[in-house]
Amino acid sequence: MSYNLASLATYTDEMSFELISKAVLQTNLMNYSTIRSGLKAGTTAINLLDADIAVADRACGWDAAGNLTYSQVDIVMSEKQTKQALCPTDLRDYYLAEKLSGSAYAEEVPFAEVVSNLFVEKIKNYNEGFLATELFSKVTVANGAVDSGQTVASTLSTIVDDVFDLFDAIDPAVLDRDDLAVLMSPANYNLLRRALVAQNLYHYTPSDNNNEMMIPGTNLTAIKGTFTGAAMVAGPMKDFVIGVGLEDDFDTLKIFWSADNDEVRVMSAWRLGANVVDVTKWAKNGTL
Repeated sequence: MSYNLASLATYTDEMSFELISKAVLQTNLMNYSTIRSGLKAGTTAINLLDADIAVADRACGWDAAGNLTYSQVDIVMSEKQTKQALCPTDLRDYYLAEKLSGSAYAEEVPFAEVVSNLFVEKIKNYNEGFLATELFSKVTVANGAVDSGQTVASTLSTIVDDVFDLFDAIDPAVLDRDDLAVLMSPANYNLLRRALVAQNLYHYTPSDNNNEMMIPGTNLTAIKGTFTGAAMVAGPMKDFVIGVGLEDDFDTLKIFWSADNDEVRVMSAWRLGANVVDVTKWAKNGTL
């Protein structure tokens, strides 16, 4: 049997939102961050509200003090795309009997579902790296993050202390929050796991996946990123605000037959942006 592309087009039109939503929204960082959907291209302001109260001894009269502070943090939304052209004719020597139609008009593509899922995974990987880059470009000592004092790359014997130094450097005002996390490279993550096991296995609690683990004695979660390098940042992850589109037809993943080019085409387009609400609440391991 073969997969008729006309049916595939109908299926993709119905499911394109689900496919691209999965690619955009199911990255690891988005599991911990704040998501704002429906954002357009360009700059969108996140409106913030804070209060400065003044407490005094009880007395008659009205002595007003303190104020409400309104501020904004901008998210710059980027428009991304990926496009590919697939020629089913190139596969005739390999899949003619099983997957391709005998017709000279190759309006069919083998493994359509596999192709869709592959694009989803590739987009997820790209977006994970994009968001990590955005976070690390915002959370720097120069931008106001607290310097944990680390000056050299972590080793097996130092990484636990390095992570605890990051935890101690987080603004005390947010230390009781349940969304505190430290983001690090896969190399540092694996180093930290080995160090925790080597120091004392009984207080190391593995998670049900290989992307996160709790740091013993803290409310800090270690998160494995997709980047390289010695840099680590720690802070309240819900204050990392991620903007996406996903409310109009710009955010799509389509597979369709292009008759004028005699080929199957895969196209995806999406919007993505991010910013940190208050960098001063975060910590960074020096300028590494």
